[in-house]
Amino acid sequence: MAKKRVAVLFGGASRDHDVSLMSAFSVLNGLLASKTAYDVIPIGITKAGRWLYFPGDYAQIPDGSWETNPDCCSAVLSPDPLHGGVIKIVSNLESEDIYSLQRVDVVFPVLHGKYGECGQIQALCKLSNISYVGSGFTAANACSDKSLCHLILNRAGINTAKFYELQRVNVDKVEQKFDEIERQINYPMSVKAAVASRSVGANVANNRDELKSAIKLAFSHHYKILVEQAVEGKELECLVWGSVYSINVSPIAEATDNFELVIPAQIEDVVSKEIAEMAKSAFLALGCTDFVRMSFVQNTAGIYCTRVSNMPGFTENDVMAKLMQASGYDYSEMLDMLLENAKEA
Repeated sequence: MAKKRVAVLFGGASRDHDVSLMSAFSVLNGLLASKTAYDVIPIGITKAGRWLYFPGDYAQIPDGSWETNPDCCSAVLSPDPLHGGVIKIVSNLESEDIYSLQRVDVVFPVLHGKYGECGQIQALCKLSNISYVGSGFTAANACSDKSLCHLILNRAGINTAKFYELQRVNVDKVEQKFDEIERQINYPMSVKAAVASRSVGANVANNRDELKSAIKLAFSHHYKILVEQAVEGKELECLVWGSVYSINVSPIAEATDNFELVIPAQIEDVVSKEIAEMAKSAFLALGCTDFVRMSFVQNTAGIYCTRVSNMPGFTENDVMAKLMQASGYDYSEMLDMLLENAKEA
């Protein structure tokens, strides 16, 4: 049987570039360790957005030294479905550039944050008619845009924190909106860029002066920002995977104050079941496929969905791998399952 040809994309022109390198290092080594044989095509994207085919030692990836490997060459994922793969471009100072086509069965976009999670890569794969790991471009965009995600979840009857959206085009009117924001949301408020990782451009504001500073910072990362009610309580996590025909939910985990993960969470069975049903409903409402990680907060007022991540951290020590392990999959088996499900993309 021919090996499945898997293009692993990593790096990316976002502030999550370094996180992506660590995820990709784990994924690439996991594919090597798998009982299923793969023909792996590593393609790194620099912080400047340049795509490079990287045939070197995976140990060069975490520290970024892969970019200087002399065997790297330019590479692009062709949008032409007739090509169905990656075009490598070898520059030659003495003659014209040399082009070669390497066909691809599946793209594994191990890219976090802006440009990796919000649909562009997924749309390119769709144009190329190449299967890919993860949700489709519409769902990816809905998950990555916190404002859109909140609206869809609320419409599906799933609680999120109260929020107020601001756009940079109205930045000259922000001063006029503080009273309105404060009428709708109590301090402390969480201010974040609408499309960015949770920690990028995010701050908590306890008063108006801090709110002004937090809004300014968030606008430096995206044209649209969210001001949310800071919801406090028990932080819970789960993983949802499958398709519209068969949705699976991992055991519910609890994130402790010292960043440890307790699996299963120390909560009542009725709460676990409620979160699992909320997670399934969110998965369907957002149009997700393959997998997503969902974060919740439980307090005396109820249960709130605080985050949906369609491309969470992928190292063996990240929450996703731990939840999959609790669901009966070791790391390599998880990768095999995701690549098998990519046929449905």
